Amino acid sequence: MLRLRTPTDPTWIDAVRADVDAFLQDHAANERKISASALTLAVQYPDRRPLVDAMVELAREELEHFARVYALLTRRGRTLGQDTPDAYMGALRRLVRKTDVTEYLLDRLIVFAIVEARACERFGLLARQLPDPGLRAFYADLTRAEARHHAVFLRLAQRYAPPAVVGARLATLLDAEAALLAALPVRAALH
Repeated sequence: MLRLRTPTDPTWIDAVRADVDAFLQDHAANERKISASALTLAVQYPDRRPLVDAMVELAREELEHFARVYALLTRRGRTLGQDTPDAYMGALRRLVRKTDVTEYLLDRLIVFAIVEARACERFGLLARQLPDPGLRAFYADLTRAEARHHAVFLRLAQRYAPPAVVGARLATLLDAEAALLAALPVRAALH
């Protein structure tokens, strides 16, 4: 289990409660993007069968999550939101080393593990603190899925790099994610 360096600011749940529809729109966009990113990883590393198999399954599950969030939006009389740049993801992507093929893959896997761990933590907060029981149950289900997902990315990182290398890079990226989270404004969005 991946341990984040810092918990989500408690005011985040207040921001989500104040604009659940905006949060759901952002959540849908994130599910679609992670599904696409998983498929991109599969296509870029076709010779790494465990990676391809894991990414195909993850993409399928994330697309199912997208469909479920979309259904929630339509039941609430809302539409999908416009895609907007995600400052959190952009900053994490800039930390990915691109000079070495092995480091590039390792960093991408670790970044995705951290992103999924943060989603797991935040969905857990929603499962416990949203007023709507249906949304609480929905996010309890997604919390379990995100826990599996971040574990998949971490296992893949450990498959393709020595444990000491993974551990050192994970520590560096976890520290960077904590600093990034502290610098970003709190809003009704996943990140």
